[in-house]
Amino acid sequence: MEKKLYDMRGSQSNIIRLAGFDIEGFIHMLFFRILVFISMIYGIVLLLSFLISVPLLLIKLLTALVWVLITPQLFESVKMLSMISTGGLSFGHFSQERVFLEKSKYKVRTGFFDIMPYGAMLLWLMGFFIMLVWWTV
Repeated sequence: MEKKLYDMRGSQSNIIRLAGFDIEGFIHMLFFRILVFISMIYGIVLLLSFLISVPLLLIKLLTALVWVLITPQLFESVKMLSMISTGGLSFGHFSQERVFLEKSKYKVRTGFFDIMPYGAMLLWLMGFFIMLVWWTV
């Protein structure tokens, strides 16, 4: 007889369950799911723009929307790169004793990697505002 396992948090397809224990994961998945559909619409609009005249405002709005929706994906990717580069010391959930041991015994430096995701977000946000200014000029 097959044993059935139940997750008290709910099914994996229900992303709202994430909001209760991982708000960052919830935002990541919510934006990703919206991005899937918006990206398909954006791709179709761009392909149509080669064949027929598509309003430039529509392309700009979709570009800005995709830019905003991909932001959590970029943050999580850079954060994961920081975690990989430091063996989990940056943004990991290790005990204080383990972190102290890793930093003192093995001389692991995490300073740059601790701020790297936020620096990437700053550059990403600056790029977004530069794009908006470029469109208005």
